[in-house]
Amino acid sequence: MSNFSDFFPAAGGGGGFTKRLKYTTARGSDDADYNNAASYTVNPATDLGLEDGASLGYFMIGGGGMSNNNTSGARGGMIIQGIAIITSASTDLILTPGVGTPYVSTDNGSGYDNYATGAARQSTIAGGLSITTADGSNSSGYGGRDSGNISNAGPGVNGYGVGSVPDGFRESFAGYGNPWSGGNAFPVHGFGHAGLGVSNGYEGSDGAIILFY
Repeated sequence: MSNFSDFFPAAGGGGGFTKRLKYTTARGSDDADYNNAASYTVNPATDLGLEDGASLGYFMIGGGGMSNNNTSGARGGMIIQGIAIITSASTDLILTPGVGTPYVSTDNGSGYDNYATGAARQSTIAGGLSITTADGSNSSGYGGRDSGNISNAGPGVNGYGVGSVPDGFRESFAGYGNPWSGGNAFPVHGFGHAGLGVSNGYEGSDGAIILFY
């Protein structure tokens, strides 16, 4: 899938979603509509204007991972997307964006989450719906390699959930015109990018929940 529009139809013709809201953490980027809290309470009826039986589209990205070795990078956050039916529009939804793997200053294996599968990484919707990125996939956000066949990191989906490269990757490409790429040297929270290499200690970025209605 290359674009949101491939999955969520545009308005007109057979109908579709016309509005979009992005929720991320209190340290999230300004592209989000809401980036001032760790979680959000959203009432489908009063906040989104939905009725019982309405459709709600979602694209959710968890927090990015962090590699604990010098030869392979971490994966970006888990991604799940779909369309849910709002059975009871008066029932609140509790939206909690996943948190990226924290900064790690030493390569001792503590605190790393190579595959971004830890509970704290996951973005969730609870209450009127039960959805978690733990049920999704980050296969498009694979980590790069610096051993054997050198490879770049996975691009994620539309810039979300990008994988990272290991620290040694940049040294391996020092003689090439194209510098290292992929991953997240300076976290842009709200996109679920994986953290870069162990020696640098950069954290994975926080995830986000995007609603279409």
